[in-house]
Amino acid sequence: MAPHMTHFRIRAKPGERQKIIDHFDIWQRGRRHQAAGFVRFVLCSNVNDPDEFMAYAMFADKRAYDANSNHPDQHAWYETLRSYLTSDPEWFDGTVEVQRMGQV
Repeated sequence: MAPHMTHFRIRAKPGERQKIIDHFDIWQRGRRHQAAGFVRFVLCSNVNDPDEFMAYAMFADKRAYDANSNHPDQHAWYETLRSYLTSDPEWFDGTVEVQRMGQV
């Protein structure tokens, strides 16, 4: 099976920007170890609008992604994240067709 990625755009409510960053750090320190098949995630803020974020999360396959998405702890984490946002995330889910890594 091919890796699965979800991309999403989110916007912080006024004054909630740092809470979003901290919340993703909480996921990294806690939930990440419970999410079988998790590969990586990236959270980026817009250089022209720091309250706007784009993020992606990669899982080994769609089955692993769905298992994480359907876990009650993940749902609770998402509900907290959602409370910091102006609206629901704009999602794009996809199958990784080509992947290249360069030096960082």
